[in-house]
Amino acid sequence: MLIGILSFAVVFTFIALSHEGGHFFFAKLFGVKVFEFGIGFGKRLFSITRGDTTYSINLFPVLAFVRIAGEGESEEEKACSPDQLLINKTTFQRFMIAFAGPMLNVICAVIILSILFSFSGVPAGVSNEIGMINKNSPAEKAGLLVGDKIISINNIKVATMERSIEYIHAYKGKNLLLSVQRGDKMVSVSAQPTYNSKLKVHLIGFSPKPFYTKVNILQAIGSAFSQTYIMVASTLAVVFMLFTGAVSISDLAGPVGIAQITGKYAQTGLISLVFFTAFISVNIGIINLLPLPALDGFSILFRLFEGISRRKINSTLENKINGYGLVVLLGFMFLVTINDILRLFTSR
Repeated sequence: MLIGILSFAVVFTFIALSHEGGHFFFAKLFGVKVFEFGIGFGKRLFSITRGDTTYSINLFPVLAFVRIAGEGESEEEKACSPDQLLINKTTFQRFMIAFAGPMLNVICAVIILSILFSFSGVPAGVSNEIGMINKNSPAEKAGLLVGDKIISINNIKVATMERSIEYIHAYKGKNLLLSVQRGDKMVSVSAQPTYNSKLKVHLIGFSPKPFYTKVNILQAIGSAFSQTYIMVASTLAVVFMLFTGAVSISDLAGPVGIAQITGKYAQTGLISLVFFTAFISVNIGIINLLPLPALDGFSILFRLFEGISRRKINSTLENKINGYGLVVLLGFMFLVTINDILRLFTSR
């Protein structure tokens, strides 16, 4: 649990910094006053002011935020000159400030993967070794461990992990007898597969350990772009299935569920955690592009409308819609979090 909480805090604070850093950079670039760029929330623990911006670290140093002049109607903004307010910037400038957050999330994923692939190599397949075991799964209950190598299933030798997974997916019996190599010893374990009605396969709850092929820096960057494209496409596919009903809200993970998943990747190793960070960064970027109130995509949609119609949208109306949208979004997150908690207890 501690590993999950710490890794979740580090991963999401890093992603939030890149996202808010995008808004911050373009706001500064276009002369919009930035009141504060902070890490975390709660009571301010440390701050330093450079120019007209305060940089802060707060009591709970998780996530990040940026306060830009012209996003609301506060007393603080009344002291600003008109050219320092976001609302008085051109449609293109406001578009870029909104778009910069999601854009930096995707760019950040490319950079992360480029560095990762440069040092570890690019994924080239999976080994016959178990890389991760799901909590409370048949694999865990059977006593399988990370690092075990599957040699045979039901006395049938399996040459590759792909063959092992195919066998398990298609198996309809009660128990599987797995012979695994654990260090210098051979160990036999019995696991009872469970049927996943959504995937329509039997599972025992483990993931194989990938292996990597060394590449040069240019190949690493090319692979990073390719992998990021796949992540973007898969995220869009899930969003489409959510809106069409192919994926339900109960299938989604909120903060609690994501913290659990992050902890699993952290336990698997640094490479897995870094790869997962890139994946989540892409997810955050794409989701923020959705044209829904309280998300960057809503502001982007309005800026596109302004650019096409040559008519400026009333900022008070836009802020009200965003406010209502934020309430709905928080309600949605509450429901997903409750589902995470229920799933946590029912899986025990």
